[in-house]
Amino acid sequence: MLKVDLEALRALGRSLSATAASVGSLDPVAPITAAADAMPNSAFGAVARSAAIPTLAAYRGVSVRIRDMSSLSLASADSYEDTDRAFRDQLERLNGDRR
Repeated sequence: MLKVDLEALRALGRSLSATAASVGSLDPVAPITAAADAMPNSAFGAVARSAAIPTLAAYRGVSVRIRDMSSLSLASADSYEDTDRAFRDQLERLNGDRR
């Protein structure tokens, strides 16, 4: 028998949404640039500077994927609930026909 804790699934969706917002708000460009500026004549500084925008893009991509997981969790809870309701209604109709 399939049992789903709908409230736990919805709580997961809400938690993932908050996590996505937190990750999406991170901006590593300034700290990376500051670190690169602290090493003006260093090859490492140049490499660090070149990593700033790709790192920002990676954070944004992770945020989008976490938000997708949140949406899917919430939609799954709704889908399970709708399916359970439809199944229950059908059983009630079938039981009503037997009387």
